[in-house]
Amino acid sequence: MTTLSRQKILDAALAIADAEGADAITMRRVATEVGARTPMALYRYVGSKDGLVDLMLDAVYGEIALPEPSGRWRTDVETLALATWRAVTGHLWFGKLIHTRPPFGPNALRYFDFRFDVLERGGVSPDMASRITAAVDGHIFGAALQVAEEHAMRSRIGNPTDAELKSTAGPLLDAMLANGRHRAFARWFHAHDPDVLHDNVEYTLSCLLDGFAARQA
Repeated sequence: MTTLSRQKILDAALAIADAEGADAITMRRVATEVGARTPMALYRYVGSKDGLVDLMLDAVYGEIALPEPSGRWRTDVETLALATWRAVTGHLWFGKLIHTRPPFGPNALRYFDFRFDVLERGGVSPDMASRITAAVDGHIFGAALQVAEEHAMRSRIGNPTDAELKSTAGPLLDAMLANGRHRAFARWFHAHDPDVLHDNVEYTLSCLLDGFAARQA
């Protein structure tokens, strides 16, 4: 007889989502993974599929280490945001699900409380704190969703690596640009360094926070 628990169900759901994405999460699929006879057996432990998603999202928030406060709100918000980026890119489904449920789990509330505390201690008003946190979340979670969708696209077309994608798309783009109708795009395409985007989230986050810090000065 299979012994069920909330943690066992959560672990199975996380493993499925990490391997196959958000759309693979169904109560039937999770029930199969944990050896339950029917999906209804899970409801006693997680309430509903929404309840399971709540647990999944909060589990990711629980993986994010809160930095030791430095006394500088910009530094702490940036450090926390980069820790968040590392966590959510380890769970590519997160960007797709984060805005489908209110994030009120204990780990999420611990995260939000830390962030608002460092902003308050840094002299940031509640309204400006709302703007900063909304902008940072939009940046991090939006970038995470972009990564997830690109990963799914690459899987669909069978080009999981940069080299394979370049091999497939390169000749097509060369043919499209050969007619000379899109000269600025062609110059950029042949001159830019693709590797410059590997740290783009970090770079653009820094620019974003520089702007807010300048307004606070």
